[in-house]
Amino acid sequence: MSSVLEVSTRVRFKTISKSLGMAAVLHMGLLVGCGSGELQSSSSQTSPRPVTGAPDMSSDLPAEKPGDLVCEVSSADELFVLNGINLQTANSQDLRQALKVGQITSEALVERQLQLIAAYDSPALPNGLNSIRTLAPDAIEQARAADAKRRRGEELDTPFAGLTVLLKDNVGTQDMPTTAGSIALANNIPKFEATITTQLRESGAIVLGKTNLSEFANWMDLRMPNGYSSLGGQVIAPYDFDLDPSGSSTGSGVAGTMAFATATIGSETSGSIISPATRHSLAAVKPTIGLVSRVGVIPLAHSFDTAGPMARNVTDAAALLQLVAGSDPLDDASPRFDNSDLQGQVPDYLAGLQTNALEGVRIGVRDTDINDPAPFADALDVLRSLGAELVVFDADQPPSNTSIASLGAIFNEFKLFINRYLVDEAGSRLPAYTLTEIIDYNRDFPEQVQFGQSLLELSDAQTGLELDPVYVASRETAIRTSQNYIDTILSQNNVAAIVGPNGANTGVTAAAGYPNVTVPMGYTASGPQGISFAGGAFTEAQLLAYAFAYEQASLKRQAPTTINSELIAACKP
Repeated sequence: MSSVLEVSTRVRFKTISKSLGMAAVLHMGLLVGCGSGELQSSSSQTSPRPVTGAPDMSSDLPAEKPGDLVCEVSSADELFVLNGINLQTANSQDLRQALKVGQITSEALVERQLQLIAAYDSPALPNGLNSIRTLAPDAIEQARAADAKRRRGEELDTPFAGLTVLLKDNVGTQDMPTTAGSIALANNIPKFEATITTQLRESGAIVLGKTNLSEFANWMDLRMPNGYSSLGGQVIAPYDFDLDPSGSSTGSGVAGTMAFATATIGSETSGSIISPATRHSLAAVKPTIGLVSRVGVIPLAHSFDTAGPMARNVTDAAALLQLVAGSDPLDDASPRFDNSDLQGQVPDYLAGLQTNALEGVRIGVRDTDINDPAPFADALDVLRSLGAELVVFDADQPPSNTSIASLGAIFNEFKLFINRYLVDEAGSRLPAYTLTEIIDYNRDFPEQVQFGQSLLELSDAQTGLELDPVYVASRETAIRTSQNYIDTILSQNNVAAIVGPNGANTGVTAAAGYPNVTVPMGYTASGPQGISFAGGAFTEAQLLAYAFAYEQASLKRQAPTTINSELIAACKP
């Protein structure tokens, strides 16, 4: 859920980060030496233990100080270049080829990304971004295993084999806690891993770690800034430290744009993939509900939740979606995919990425957006130059009240499904196994839960019943009216997709459970800007193709280090 609160003062974001910075560093439990890339694991990372007081923020190891970091390269900028490969601009296909010919190894890739994390991310640093919640204790071992398979000719020929992925910390893993940013879940080792975690591992991807997020996917309190959690502290926006870093997949957005991994996984209820992807100049996909399994992901609102890829380019977003898409018999939304026109068959998203994908395609534009200034006006000119026909439609027809209706449904759904998760999936020896108990536990730690928990309390006041008539009516109204809105616009105007600036497509696609793809379109004083392509159910292949054609024609993305002169690595000569 993307917070309605906009916070845009450096003092507030940086003060929050520093107030919990050292605790966050210590609690990561894995400290990375910038020069060596070595991983050092604390025992707390691999086994849950009883929590009787405050969550354990201790470590057997001292926190690194900026002055202790030593680079193995001649300048901080070179940290992003690995044996001739620029990690900011190379895509997964480039990296896979470099692995195959021996230009790089998976171990060297992981070590360099750990160096980048140590150099830019620690909240103990002057401008530490704090995007990483924790790192996999066996990340180097995963990389060495991938290299060994490649030498033996046993490596899978999959898009991310031997490459790295960071997961939002509501995606279940058993080698690291899964916390949703909550101090009550600090030691949660779930009973099983999320389906998408298993899919990534089985494809040969290296699960590098977990990213910080807005606590409980931004469902704590309207006063809580985007990117804050009681466990992880405050995430900082790298393009401009003054900017609201957006949420709730804040850490996935920041880590992705900083090339801390080849790509990241976020999750969305309403805007939590698309909004931070836009803010951090990423390409990303909010998939159709039912395309990607939600099993093992800590829920916010089951009817609207989905996970999805966030990457520095459309190619990697498509590649990552290729790996995590597919039916899951344990996900009650999968029958939508099975019964769709695709009949449960995942398209070849990568094969569909063609630079001429927009030739002769009719694209809808709201009458409220058509006269937007640059960079959207420039983006529309690019679409026209690629052969797209822009069709202007009335943004108010048919009418839609999806935001209000879906918001009403979330209160009850959160109580229903978080309680179910805590009983059925959460690990042992936690301090709380109901929403009520989480609220009570939080009251003992006002310093961490410093912005309140009114949304938790309002949710707990609901019945939490699956057949609550008020809840059911809100949910069905949100889904039905938003699907009708999109379907009607597409059919009446004979358009293949709806294009809009930044978050224009976010609310309605989230409530409908329909796909939305964003790609960078430029920069203004307000920060990075994105253009999004929305469509009907399970049209991700077409939307990705349109986004790819635009991306290749415009090439608007720039790395944060080229725009923000204050983003100086601590790891420098």
